[in-house]
Amino acid sequence: MEYPNISAPSHAAPAPGPLLPDRTLLVAGASGGIGAQIARLAVAQGARVVLLGRDAERLEGLRKELAGHGGEAIAAVADVCDAESLRLALERCRDHFPPPDLLVTSVVYGQRQVFLCEQEEEDWVHTIDVNLNGAFRLCRRVVPEMMRRRSGGIVLISSVAGTRGLPSNTAYCASKFGLNGLAKALAAEVGPFGVRVNAVCPGLTDTQLLLREDAYGQDFMDSLRRHHGPPDLTWARYVNRAVRNTAIRRLVRPEEVAWLTVFLLSDLSSGMTGQTIGIDGGS
Repeated sequence: MEYPNISAPSHAAPAPGPLLPDRTLLVAGASGGIGAQIARLAVAQGARVVLLGRDAERLEGLRKELAGHGGEAIAAVADVCDAESLRLALERCRDHFPPPDLLVTSVVYGQRQVFLCEQEEEDWVHTIDVNLNGAFRLCRRVVPEMMRRRSGGIVLISSVAGTRGLPSNTAYCASKFGLNGLAKALAAEVGPFGVRVNAVCPGLTDTQLLLREDAYGQDFMDSLRRHHGPPDLTWARYVNRAVRNTAIRRLVRPEEVAWLTVFLLSDLSSGMTGQTIGIDGGS
């Protein structure tokens, strides 16, 4: 039997040093939380970073922070629901840096999540548009150049809600299950062109957003209390119960998600693509 040329390309073992040397990374959702932490670590690992988000003030603050540590970064204000703003942001990126070698999507919308029987269509549509369609728009912008160069890496920040159903989260779960499907299908398309795509699925993560019940909305808790209970459930009890159900019984740290993401973008994970990897404390 004749075998096609299926041998793995020969690579020397990675030398000690930065994991992302001389790479251009676009981080969407860099205004705070996990996205900002990924940007910080990527710069420390040798990457040039494009900070993309809607909050100009917070993006500029992060850019100055990174520059203060000798990092190369630019801020680009854009909305993932607006294809034209993404086009303009990427044009600005090309004025300063080479085209992105790497992409991370860490944009998330989790407000106005309720039981399906109470879900307004406009809130359902907006959740899907931000969490899933936003990633599609970004990938569509950067993938053609990666395919031409026959090199690239993409990590979609998904959620544990993309691996199992959660009450009062039908829209959010649907968007994150879709994001995981996007990662797998896109990986199959672009793998022959040297581009890898993976999804990271964090559980409850220790960010300022998690501590704010108002960030998720009163509607979420009211719907949960009505249909799932108990009737006196509070946000603090909800979070504490979820944490106690994990194996390590603590929140995931943003830097832990960042390290996993940088690993997946680096050559250390060159044999991995199409994966949805949980970092949820063993929930």
